[in-house]
Amino acid sequence: MRAWTALFKKDFKLTRTAFLIGLVMNVLFVILTIYIGTFAGDTLYMFIPLAVAVVFHILYIPIIVFISIKAEANQLHLWLHNPQPGSTLLISKIVNGLLMMVISLLMLYAMTGLLIIPKFNLIEAYWTDTWIAGLLIFPHIIIVSVTAGVWVLFLWSLFQFLKFKIGRWSWIAVIGALILPGWINVLFQSTKIYSFIAKWGEITYHFPTFSLDPIQMFAGEYLYSLILIVGVFILTAWIIDNKVEV
Repeated sequence: MRAWTALFKKDFKLTRTAFLIGLVMNVLFVILTIYIGTFAGDTLYMFIPLAVAVVFHILYIPIIVFISIKAEANQLHLWLHNPQPGSTLLISKIVNGLLMMVISLLMLYAMTGLLIIPKFNLIEAYWTDTWIAGLLIFPHIIIVSVTAGVWVLFLWSLFQFLKFKIGRWSWIAVIGALILPGWINVLFQSTKIYSFIAKWGEITYHFPTFSLDPIQMFAGEYLYSLILIVGVFILTAWIIDNKVEV
């Protein structure tokens, strides 16, 4: 555990500048929201910048992971010769990005709450739906961001493996590894097999004051996505442990 903690601290140091920049950007989004509020008056349009900032967090973990592995690439031989297995090295980077992302989102949500208090009359009729939507959006953004972060790790490890095998063509192979699985997955999702695997455990979200049709999801879809991303992560760790050389 002590070795992993040291590894995590190192990953934090590699990305803390990006983390601090992200917090500053959150403050800038809040300032922009306040500025727009002086012109928008009593409308919900003033909260658009904060909504955009929250959605942009989908890119948070992949960016943090990319910055971290880019720094590792400068001394790849040291990283690969770490006694810890590849899965441990990779989990440290994902957890580091996840922790930073959660802190950033909590900061945004807290500042949004402070801005909503004096404008509560604007959303009072929508408060229940707004509160529930916020609780649902938070974990979904995290899930998408973690998934994207794992794919960044996979594509990077694949590139490190291929660059000594096929040279400059490795970028084409990496792009293909990004596009082809997505295309196959889209085709698979149109089959009856996918419906059998994923279309169970129906979950319906109702937002009557938002004038939206009920949003339907399935527990099977979440499980399917989890299995896929765990599989990609395991494959990435195997490539790091067995195929990447310096």
